Amino acid sequence: MLASAPQIAELPVVRAARQRLRVLDLLRFCAAFAVVLFHYGQTRAWGSPNAFPTLSSVTMFGVYGVRLFFMISGFVILMSAWGRGAGDFAASRIARLYPAYWASVLLLGGLAVAGLITDHRPTLSELLANLTMLQHGLRVRDLSIVYWTLWQELVFYALVSVFAAIGITYRRCLAFLGGWLMLLAIAERVNADLLQAFLVPFSAPFFIAGMALYLVHRFGGSLFPWLFVAAGWAIALVQVLGENPPALARFGQALGSALVVGVISFIFLVMILVALGTFDGLDWRWLTTLGALTYPLYLFHHHVGFVLIERLHTPLGNWVTLPVVIVAALAVSYAVYRLVEVPLQPRLRSALSRSLRADETGAEQAA
Repeated sequence: MLASAPQIAELPVVRAARQRLRVLDLLRFCAAFAVVLFHYGQTRAWGSPNAFPTLSSVTMFGVYGVRLFFMISGFVILMSAWGRGAGDFAASRIARLYPAYWASVLLLGGLAVAGLITDHRPTLSELLANLTMLQHGLRVRDLSIVYWTLWQELVFYALVSVFAAIGITYRRCLAFLGGWLMLLAIAERVNADLLQAFLVPFSAPFFIAGMALYLVHRFGGSLFPWLFVAAGWAIALVQVLGENPPALARFGQALGSALVVGVISFIFLVMILVALGTFDGLDWRWLTTLGALTYPLYLFHHHVGFVLIERLHTPLGNWVTLPVVIVAALAVSYAVYRLVEVPLQPRLRSALSRSLRADETGAEQAA
């Protein structure tokens, strides 16, 4: 059985377990910025569905930035969880996700109460549910259109936490990925809703491929991880083309399909190059700050953009408003990073870590 095979120490480690890959900071930012351009090009706040008809033919592909996020998560989360217990891993993820997210929910609620967002005024129960980040599971409306991806990430983190509790090794990773793929197919075949809820089929091909590429990065390119990368690529294409992407309507069936295949394949190619160490020399320190802006930018750009575009596009014009709003979103993201994440993340992580060891502290005091 794979799970009972020799431990990871018996396999050659070709790179440091948690080596900082600054190229991933750059890619995370590029993925977020692609989503920003997609939303800003499509939002009804412009008062017209075709505010940028030529530009939107390019920015429409920014919707696939979310898939790049998921693939990076598969790579980074496995790297982060390796060698950690489930509790330490969960504490690090909670501290990473929640401070900026809470600020985002509170800002959105404040904008709605102030009447600056008029499409939907959240109820108190909606606000409370969204503060937990569990609203999707509770069947409560997301306060922002970008929040839906966080549920996908949370389920993935829960799966990895269980895996970490068992103990992560190379061979167990292979068994984990193989089991995930097979259960995806079975859940689709028998229409098992509960199983699909745990397997997150929308993002699973990218999580699986990202995890497999981390194995390639850390241990070298043996056949099994590459098979999982190939399977993730194939399933991702089947999935994306089955969604009837907007590119088909704009460019026609043949060219639209080719463009979608090209974009997804490019995402896989870039991450393959990361795994192979092609970008290891890219070590500019400012990329770390750029990566730190990614999560706040993703969370806040829609709130900020909707309010500003609605109020600025008439007096300034569309082509002046767009860069102004992008700069404003970046400025808000930097402010959230410096004023919320920098002070709160380490405090929350430290408090969670102490809580994990409360039984040890209590035993020492009792003695």
